[in-house]
Amino acid sequence: MSANLSPLLSRLTSFCWLFVPPLVVFSFLFGFYHFNPQLIDTWLVDIPWLSYLGLTMAGLIAWQFGRSRLVYASLLLALLIIQPPLVLTAELLDARLIGFVFSVLFLLYSKDKGFSLINLLSSLGVFTGIFIFAWLLVPQLSLLVQPWLTSPESLIFQLEPKLLSISNTFNLMLLLCIFMLGLMRLLFVPDNNHNALFFALVLGVVIHFHSKPEFDLLAIMALSALFCFAVIKDSFTMAFKDELTSIPSRRALMQYVQTMGRKYTVVMSDIDHFKKFNDTYGHDVGDEVLKLVASKLAKVSGGGKTFRFGGEEFIILFPRKNAAEVIPFVEIVRQTIADYDIALRAKPRPPKPNKAAAKKPAKDKIVKVTTSFGIAQRSKQHSEFADIMKQADIALYAAKKAGRNCVKVAKQ
Repeated sequence: MSANLSPLLSRLTSFCWLFVPPLVVFSFLFGFYHFNPQLIDTWLVDIPWLSYLGLTMAGLIAWQFGRSRLVYASLLLALLIIQPPLVLTAELLDARLIGFVFSVLFLLYSKDKGFSLINLLSSLGVFTGIFIFAWLLVPQLSLLVQPWLTSPESLIFQLEPKLLSISNTFNLMLLLCIFMLGLMRLLFVPDNNHNALFFALVLGVVIHFHSKPEFDLLAIMALSALFCFAVIKDSFTMAFKDELTSIPSRRALMQYVQTMGRKYTVVMSDIDHFKKFNDTYGHDVGDEVLKLVASKLAKVSGGGKTFRFGGEEFIILFPRKNAAEVIPFVEIVRQTIADYDIALRAKPRPPKPNKAAAKKPAKDKIVKVTTSFGIAQRSKQHSEFADIMKQADIALYAAKKAGRNCVKVAKQ
């Protein structure tokens, strides 16, 4: 039961880390605006162009890093706040809003596709189709389902009568459904881009109904900052986190080393017989083993920090500890990996299994992996990180030579 709940809890944790900080920031900004509207209006009344500058900057940064969805979202927000030369009717304003929310929902459920001519034209075609749908078909659907909306309309009137003065029941229910779909996407695939797009979806609707230039400027600038943060955060993650194992990468290791003091210990770890394991069971299984070992090493206690150095090699750094102090922590994680049973899924049965096969289904094969460790501490003789790494590698080689699945300390 706990194993089944673990991925859900991990996803919820990631969702909260993404969703809560911008929610708090936006709540503070708009709360401050609510209690000091005249002060904010005085500050922002002469700079309405700043919202377009913010979206332009966010769009350019997103374009530079290949985040096409955030570029399109910036353009959609500009379309939402732009003041056309002609006064738009209520129907056209509703169509613009519905087209906007459907377009952002489409971006939430699609992927970044770059900016080739074909991708640009296909995206333009999709957005054009969405706005035509919002303009021509949504009003017809609203009339068609109106007889079934009596109960929801009564409920909305009881909860908040003012809602029915800003839009009809069908549009309000449609917006609620889109919000729920957007929230589900963010919950099941929590990442910085989805977080930024979801807040754009929500604040875009608020901007439409609030319709005050100073408030729009405040919201757009906050969204532009969130877009830029999403791009920078994702780029940082790509640069400093290993894509396969999700632990810090070699580049992060080299940066972290610069922050170490005069006393620290380096532990080099290697999966035993990994090439043979890969050749026997395939690279897909090998990747799963790498992720498993990385997850166990990342939980090492004693203040150690784990990095993937390359291939099947990992590095653990222990600041402010000598070799003797880290041995117990390394032994614990070594034993944890050695005791872990890895279940290899049995091959699927043939399309028409015989009776014997049906009676005796194939069982998963249980295998184990082990790891070897080499430990070296910083000393007067070996003060440079490259020298300490070399000593840890010599100790790792000694562990391999001693039969593997053991820990050896460099002679220093």
